[in-house]
Amino acid sequence: MSSFLESGMSITVATRDGNLAPDGAPAWAARVHEDATGLTLFLYEEAGRRMLRNLEAHPGIAILFDRPSQTRACQVKGMFLSSRKARAAERAEVERQFDALAADLEAIGIPRAMTAAWKHWPCLAFNVRVTALFEQTPGPGAGEPLR
Repeated sequence: MSSFLESGMSITVATRDGNLAPDGAPAWAARVHEDATGLTLFLYEEAGRRMLRNLEAHPGIAILFDRPSQTRACQVKGMFLSSRKARAAERAEVERQFDALAADLEAIGIPRAMTAAWKHWPCLAFNVRVTALFEQTPGPGAGEPLR
């Protein structure tokens, strides 16, 4: 599962604001922790600050991982633990995953010229404790828990 989540996908982070209204932002990379009970998400700083305000009030978080060219997807639910500024040493991994997403989008007809201007650095890194995983790929198992 970690290789799938770290492969360079469309990642949507969903939170709720103080009025419990949903709010979302893209994350550009993810790193699964060695013990597989948590992950770190990398969001562009500006979007990350908005999500951080939401998470400080309501730490529940949902993350959708989707590979557009295959419509393969899963949802991770969890609890926000902490945030920090992404380290310079992490930039290469964010760039690798962003580039893999851009290549996947290009494979379905979205030219790189359209994704080239997407701001994906500098990032905030969000640490999340995973509480549940769900299959989201369309088909008979959609919505079922993953092990």
